[in-house]
Amino acid sequence: MQLIRIRTDDELVFYKKIWDGILANEHNDNPFIEFTWFYNWWITVGKKERVELYAVQNNGDIIAFVPFTVQLQWGVRIYAFTGETIAHYTGIVARKAWQLPVIAFVMDELIKKHRHVVFTFHGLLESKDSSKAIEQYFVERQMRPHIFRAVTPYLAFREVDFHSNFNQHNTQHAVEQREKKLRKFGSLRRMAPTQEELRQLFHLYNRRWAKKIAPNGFAKGKQQDFFEQLLTVNGEAMRVEVDALAFDNQWLAFTYGISCRGRYVTYAVGHEPNFASFGLEHILNQSTIKRTFTENYRLYDMAIGLEPAKLEWRSGIDFTRRIIASSKTKRAKLLLSRFVWKQRFKEMWESNHPFVERTRHTFAQLRYLGKYGKGKDWLEYGQQFVEKFVRLKRVELYELSPDDRVIPQQPVGELFEEMTMQEAMQTDQQELITLLYQGYTIYKDSFAQTMKPAFALHTETLRVDAMDIVEPLPKQTYFLAYNLYKNIEVVTAFMQKIKPNQTLWMTASFWQWRKRKRLQQIGYKRISRMKHFKCARYERKHVENYTENGGDVHSIH
Repeated sequence: MQLIRIRTDDELVFYKKIWDGILANEHNDNPFIEFTWFYNWWITVGKKERVELYAVQNNGDIIAFVPFTVQLQWGVRIYAFTGETIAHYTGIVARKAWQLPVIAFVMDELIKKHRHVVFTFHGLLESKDSSKAIEQYFVERQMRPHIFRAVTPYLAFREVDFHSNFNQHNTQHAVEQREKKLRKFGSLRRMAPTQEELRQLFHLYNRRWAKKIAPNGFAKGKQQDFFEQLLTVNGEAMRVEVDALAFDNQWLAFTYGISCRGRYVTYAVGHEPNFASFGLEHILNQSTIKRTFTENYRLYDMAIGLEPAKLEWRSGIDFTRRIIASSKTKRAKLLLSRFVWKQRFKEMWESNHPFVERTRHTFAQLRYLGKYGKGKDWLEYGQQFVEKFVRLKRVELYELSPDDRVIPQQPVGELFEEMTMQEAMQTDQQELITLLYQGYTIYKDSFAQTMKPAFALHTETLRVDAMDIVEPLPKQTYFLAYNLYKNIEVVTAFMQKIKPNQTLWMTASFWQWRKRKRLQQIGYKRISRMKHFKCARYERKHVENYTENGGDVHSIH
């Protein structure tokens, strides 16, 4: 055998046919070792990397390609597979029969040449031949490999009753009901976006992860250029497929997937955070899975992760390995131990998935507040933090019967009109979208120059979010919510004008003493007081009723 070093991307082009031929003959379904992936990575992200790409020649024929990136530390050469920070899976390009001989030859040559060497290979699927061959090589050379594993769920369509599973998940996450709610407000459609529309997905991805830590650098710098470049690839075994969900021609969610010979790999997802209450991730996820099943894909790969949605859909579990080993020199072994302890700490840290998610969420919130937060935002965050341990809340419910007429100081006329979902989207306020999802009707000032909500009305349910209370309203009763302090009298007069036979309910918290005073001046009567006390694990809710009507509705929790 002979090693041939390929030093430039221009030189690599001459080997494309051989590279593609090897993988085609092996029916490769790992898109991250395809020529198209590697070549585009090298000319974008990999320009500043130290790439060592080797072709292995045997009896005049090229039988394999082994792509490495190299770093130097303490005089030790650290070899890793190219692009492993953004590729879900890695490996070498070789036929199954040549995997072990090629790996043995290449690594032996590297150790002979450099002596102080550490190998850290991430992204090796246990089900693939590269992982098995690399482990066997280290064992045979008595270079003790340190192996770390990550759960990688997948859905093999031939192993399950797909239609039964699909209907079960549809019911579990109320996908159809969520879709119906959204369709009430406008046109909802699934789409395969055009080339001109594709840049919107990076904007949507950044919005999705603005207040969280993104799982990868999908929409950052050169990596964005790389993933954008892949969108233009046609006629290759590896291709990008983007599924999008649009509401009145505005993107709400997308899935960026990469397919290769019957395997579909989910790479990046994003959705409009203001529409989180509609469960867009479930709607689009179901749609993408159904499409891949219909198009006769063999495997729906959900990539590394223990997210509940992945575990719910899985038909089986693979494992993605990180294998770390070194040559037998003292310097290489010392650096190896550092890598191993670092990986062990990371594994121990990530084993408590809920805790890790909470920690990441906290760091992301602090980062966001540091960049964009104002004094009000910091106070709100501080209040939320304290309430995790100690919470004391009191909310009072007030009632105004139809007989208690409110005479406004000015004519109300057609002062307010209903706000549409499209208008609520323009305000970029998640609270308004959530109110519409919950069934509120939002009213705006008909004559205001800016799109500003005035109040929200619910005709069926009393919702006190601060107390986690959701209860049906009595007959002939409406509940008024949102920020009403400055316009309580006008809003009340407007409601009595358009709904003269309805009783009006409104809430005020302990801190809204001005609002409580104003309600009493207008004629509202207090009918209930709700209290919630929490200290560490002790928690108590209590409701005091002051009228027979209030007692019919509330109960002590």
